[in-house]
Amino acid sequence: MVNRNGYRNKRLELLEYILRMLLISAMVVSPSICQSTELWSGKTVITDLYPTSGQYIFNVSYSNPISICDNGTRFSISMSNPNYNALVSSLIAAFMAGKEINFNVQDAQGSGCSPEINRFIIYP
Repeated sequence: MVNRNGYRNKRLELLEYILRMLLISAMVVSPSICQSTELWSGKTVITDLYPTSGQYIFNVSYSNPISICDNGTRFSISMSNPNYNALVSSLIAAFMAGKEINFNVQDAQGSGCSPEINRFIIYP
């Protein structure tokens, strides 16, 4: 805005600058937020356990087309996961107790026979 003497108000200039920066920040951050949507299974029950030499495979009642084996119910925990022992131990305990879990499928992988999960929640 221009005041009576033809000069712009410094406070308004600062406010306009801040609003422009916020708008630019929102435009830059928005696409990355939209792309990082995580895939969670929702509450499901483990139906089978299938340990192998390279990964721990399990089946659940949940189905997703990202898993192309066993009608979309097959997922795995890779032995290269730094928390492999804790994840597998917890998974076995949940299976034996009949507890529901909600697991997260690891980002940046396409469909496969046993998509890897990276974490899960066990419900009481």
